[in-house]
Amino acid sequence: MSLVKRTLVVLTVLVAPGGLFVNAKAEENSSPVYIDHQKVESSFKHTLPIPDLFAGQSGGGHYRVRASRHDTPTEVEIHTADTDIFYVTSGTATFVAGGNCADAKESSPGELRGKSIGGATTYQLQPGDMMIVPHGIPHQFQKITSAPAPFLYVEIKVR
Repeated sequence: MSLVKRTLVVLTVLVAPGGLFVNAKAEENSSPVYIDHQKVESSFKHTLPIPDLFAGQSGGGHYRVRASRHDTPTEVEIHTADTDIFYVTSGTATFVAGGNCADAKESSPGELRGKSIGGATTYQLQPGDMMIVPHGIPHQFQKITSAPAPFLYVEIKVR
């Protein structure tokens, strides 16, 4: 990952909605976290459920960092407490967000899933793009274009 991409990812964590580190007081026993490229690359090859590369707390905010991958379209997702922040590193995808999901059902505590989304805005995601989806907003990866590269993105979940 280039220096510019790494910088953008770090800045996203620092200024994410909910202010993870904005005005956060240093917590006792806190220290920087280094995750080497081999662990990140390995994490992109995950199976569901998506493993966290790191989870932590800063001030009153909780966050999780993941290396995510999609090879096929997803169900509609609605997170009742988490804001998603995506930074695309490889591949392209058609992503829709907003509108409504009439058939949403709880899949786990705080998580809703559905088959269809109506009235959403469509985005064509490519490497270097960033997407921020506040909690409560339906969203879905509708089309994944994996050639010539798989669709990979760094995901930060903020609560």
